[in-house]
Amino acid sequence: MAIMPLVLNSVWAGLFAATLAVVLTAPPQAVVPSLLCGFAARLIRNSLVGWGLSSSAAVVVAAAACVVLGLALTSRRRNFSVIAIVTGVLPLGAAVALFNSIKGILDISGLKEQALIVASAQLSANLSAVFTTTFAMVLGIGIGFLIARLLSWKNVRQDVPEP
Repeated sequence: MAIMPLVLNSVWAGLFAATLAVVLTAPPQAVVPSLLCGFAARLIRNSLVGWGLSSSAAVVVAAAACVVLGLALTSRRRNFSVIAIVTGVLPLGAAVALFNSIKGILDISGLKEQALIVASAQLSANLSAVFTTTFAMVLGIGIGFLIARLLSWKNVRQDVPEP
């Protein structure tokens, strides 16, 4: 497995996460944690896929790592950790499959016979990839918060009522 393409792809994901934080009007202190979370999440995901793990399982692990990293980097400011987590996990999404699904929905009405069957199958495959990747991201975020809670990090328990 070549290291340079993994790192380059992860750098782009980190820059995407940081840019997304800026676009979402995050304070300047949240941009660097967003960049690092996006970089780390994509690097972990790509490395695990390269080692043979399924894409969905790799997304779960990468999203959990992103949550733990985001909470660790922004230990004093909870709102910065939420920004870092959200923008760090988004580069893991199935964006290509999502846009192919949208394009497929727009194109499917004008198709006939065999082309319609092929387009329907492709649309189903794309929507399945979007669903499983999104579910993996949500599951990974939940596992990341569970790990942080088990480690008794104070900023995780900040908004949780006492039993």
